[in-house]
Amino acid sequence: MLRNEFEEILIVETPYYQRLKMIYREVTRYKRDLQILEKLFPGDPLLKFFSQKEGRELVFLGRKIFALQTEFIQNYLQFLRDESLTRWEQFFERYSNNLFEIYKKFIEGDGNRVFIFEIVNRKLLRDILTKETAGMGIDEKSLSVERIGIVVNQLFNYIRNSLARGVITVSSPILDSYGKIPLLPRCGRNEMIKLLNKTILKNGLPEPVFSALMKFVITSRYQEDFKGITEEIEKLGVLLTRERIIEILNSHFCLPDETSFERISDFIQTRAQGAIEALEIKIASIEKEIKDLETRIPSEYKVLGEELISIAQNLTTEESIDIRLKKIKRNLLSFAYDLKRLKREYQEYCEQKSELEGITKLKSSKFVQFIKKEEWETFLSLFIGERRLNLSEEQFQSLMKETINEIKNERSAMEIINELKTPGLFKERYNYEEVTRRFDKIIEEVIRPLTISFLLEELIEYYPKVGVKPEMENIRYLAEEAVSGKVSLIEKEIKPKPLPETPPPLNIHRYKNLVSVLVYDIRGSTFMGTKLKNALKESEIRNLFQETMLTVVEKYGGLPIKDTGDGGIIFFARNNYAIKKGETIIPEPGSVLDAVRCGLEMTKEAMSFVQENINRYKDWFQEAEERKIDFEGATYATLPPSYQAIFQIGVGIASGEYPGEVYLDKNAFGDPDLTGMLVREANFYAKIKSKEKSTVVCDDSTVYNLLLNIEKFSFLSDAGWRMDSLFLDIEQGLEYWINQKVTRRGFILDFYKILLSRLGEEVIHPGHIRILLGVSDIVINESGEIRDGKGGRGKYIFEVSQEAIK
Repeated sequence: MLRNEFEEILIVETPYYQRLKMIYREVTRYKRDLQILEKLFPGDPLLKFFSQKEGRELVFLGRKIFALQTEFIQNYLQFLRDESLTRWEQFFERYSNNLFEIYKKFIEGDGNRVFIFEIVNRKLLRDILTKETAGMGIDEKSLSVERIGIVVNQLFNYIRNSLARGVITVSSPILDSYGKIPLLPRCGRNEMIKLLNKTILKNGLPEPVFSALMKFVITSRYQEDFKGITEEIEKLGVLLTRERIIEILNSHFCLPDETSFERISDFIQTRAQGAIEALEIKIASIEKEIKDLETRIPSEYKVLGEELISIAQNLTTEESIDIRLKKIKRNLLSFAYDLKRLKREYQEYCEQKSELEGITKLKSSKFVQFIKKEEWETFLSLFIGERRLNLSEEQFQSLMKETINEIKNERSAMEIINELKTPGLFKERYNYEEVTRRFDKIIEEVIRPLTISFLLEELIEYYPKVGVKPEMENIRYLAEEAVSGKVSLIEKEIKPKPLPETPPPLNIHRYKNLVSVLVYDIRGSTFMGTKLKNALKESEIRNLFQETMLTVVEKYGGLPIKDTGDGGIIFFARNNYAIKKGETIIPEPGSVLDAVRCGLEMTKEAMSFVQENINRYKDWFQEAEERKIDFEGATYATLPPSYQAIFQIGVGIASGEYPGEVYLDKNAFGDPDLTGMLVREANFYAKIKSKEKSTVVCDDSTVYNLLLNIEKFSFLSDAGWRMDSLFLDIEQGLEYWINQKVTRRGFILDFYKILLSRLGEEVIHPGHIRILLGVSDIVINESGEIRDGKGGRGKYIFEVSQEAIK
């Protein structure tokens, strides 16, 4: 497997892409809708196609198909107004020829595309119809949707049965639902039923009677869904959040009634109270740690102050005071950063507790606001599961009489009502069994096919959507899925680079939780020693610089392991604070972001060290042979390259699994020490030099860990970064994002403005590791490990920087 293929598989598994998939493929809703259709149509071949998808099928529509379908709706509505048959026929001939041409190019012999084309175009037509009929009255709209529905059904029936003859397709009973219903615009449930008034009446009941009976059935079904909702909430345990509650409530189509919501609310609040009690234990523990740390600070600084006074009384060099001041600053910052971490953790727990307390105070009516549903979704309860009109005879007769008062002036409706009367001695009564039979018939012949058509359209989403400007992330996700061959394209050609249909079982998530070793190497230490010719001064200057580096390390929670004289070794694990306090010696793996950010800030502080101390160069290097150098008034830019390089550093970061790739223990002197491959690798990366600047180099494991832990990333491409990408239209945006992905040479961590750029030359470290930068001579095994052609350990390396994104 090539590196890019491996990266593509890993990218798909990142939290960022999983989030985009959940949003734009509506995974939770998709699974729910598909399960419903599979229960209604077991074994349907069309559903077999959709069952292989992870979420909604995405379809990109070109401008021509958009214009055609808009013209179709507008021209037919005009025809209904002026009945200009000749004009309509001329338009329809041109329209159908263009539509059929687009259709033939799209399906390319693929039977599944026949169905996709129909469903997505029906959805598009429905959205356009919604827009074009927005100002119509109910009677005019009802006539329009009925007539236009007939034409649309005839059109797609012709496409399916005539144009698709040369394509191998299988019969899908599910699509027959479309032929039984008009083309309805998007609207609320009550308006939808009124638009179906004539259809319902033809099937034997006036619309108000049907609506009253439907409301009763839906209400009775609410109680049945209570059990499923509470079981899912119970599984959450202490991991109870508002987001998960919303997700569960939205995954059920039968929404609970007020009584059920009261019970669900009580259940959730009980669970939330249990989670609060567990958090309070953690909060109390952190409060104690904060108090203990705050108590230690004054006593620690009393000792440091006494040491500083002693140095002043026995002054040898100015640098000795600087070193002690640096150390005091570092220790102070260490306390400050430890307190900051504890307080941040404390704040996070308090926020969780606050959210849970908010949940315990929510009334049942508030939970309803969390639910986002289409009005038609309640129709599902009419034909899924057992449907019964559990009305008593008296309830039924009362309901009929109340409803008849609404329609007593409508002749056609009253004719049907009269058919339903049964002889009575003293008062009118209505035939319960016959009304139930007709009600069931309307459900099966009108409501069921209508709802099934809506469910089918929920399995597909098209772009650009009518009247909606897509978000940048939406366009980006669409583009990157398109280049992977996961988007159906109508009137758009993109050469896909699909992943294998069945990706190999790579253990991508081995990179999710790692530890890191950071090694830094002071570039010009040998040159400095040669020029100084004073070991004491050299030691003091180096110690002053090391204190600067260690201050940064403290900031990012690193654990200093060793001062190597011309550099240092730092360890990063999730529980470094506990290791530093001596509570444990066993590291916990996690994100390596702190190690990378630490390395970058160390390079910045190295340059700042020169700029802050450049006025001392005249004193430090007064014995240097190059007496012609005038350090007075010098700036970093005017220093000779050899003097600029004195405090440049090389930072190497290697990440891996504990204890296999690195091991932390105490050495013979009782001090913490590291052994293992990561130490050697990080040391090797630290030696990779640049003539102009300090460098940070990391391995592929570090990069993959970052991608699997951060919220957002982009691709680093030779094409550069367009700051105006927010303002691109959807077609321009597609081209831009496709190019970013295809030509990438690394990654950008957006929130941190960190660039991870693959190094462009092959580097070999004899005896230890081969740095692989090409696309050949590698193997990635099932555990996700990279090997060279001979089975040896291999890695890709990346330069880390924060240069301005162009």
